[in-house]
Amino acid sequence: MNRTEIIGDATLILGDALETLPDIRDVNIAVMDPPYNFSTASSGVKHAFWADAVNSSRWFRDVLSLLKVTLRYEGAIWQFLNWKTFVPYQKAVWDCGLKIDSLMVWDKEWIGPGGDVGLRPAYELVGLTALGGWKIPNRGLPDIWRSQWASQRPSGHPAEKPEPLLARIIKESPGEGVLDPFMGSGTTGVAAIRAGRRFVGIELDDHWFDVACRRIDAAVGQKDLFIHAPVPIDPAEQRCLEFFREPDND
Repeated sequence: MNRTEIIGDATLILGDALETLPDIRDVNIAVMDPPYNFSTASSGVKHAFWADAVNSSRWFRDVLSLLKVTLRYEGAIWQFLNWKTFVPYQKAVWDCGLKIDSLMVWDKEWIGPGGDVGLRPAYELVGLTALGGWKIPNRGLPDIWRSQWASQRPSGHPAEKPEPLLARIIKESPGEGVLDPFMGSGTTGVAAIRAGRRFVGIELDDHWFDVACRRIDAAVGQKDLFIHAPVPIDPAEQRCLEFFREPDND
């Protein structure tokens, strides 16, 4: 059964995103990090990976179709991906009449497990899809962002992303309303509240929903300390900004 908690400028909903999104309006950006591997086919079946990819593409298509209605005309979708989910996600974007406008590489500055054969992963991808007339104000923004990740996450959620990375995505995105349809432990919500933005989060798992409620409640109590705090800029980006800065007219 759905449950809704209002905490400051955050609306948190316990429920299925596909059932809940039709009732949400007036948000500017969606920051999404759903499960990367759906594992709907047995690993022992030939072509099982492609079967999973097809199924996940259909699921992504359903989510994106709802977001086209949920988001404002001048809105955007930031979708966390890995190399396996990029192709099915791209297919889903095309099926919805959209396109991936840019692909950001998140350099984790940390090496994850890679098994006996695979290379150990040190990056993930974030696809950016703009709706309508949405634009990034910062025209010196590069497509490689560095934000350190480690094996230990503050909330204990296995897929938790670093708050500084999410804070930067929000900072660089115009608009007041932020949506996370797969909220997990609520890191996107914490970053949004600390940036002075409105937040809507949806989570299906009741344990992580409760964790997110506690974390966002704490952020609401401290938000005045963070609204004007600058987000650190990577030195490489600073050099890029200086290169593109217009010369003084003197």
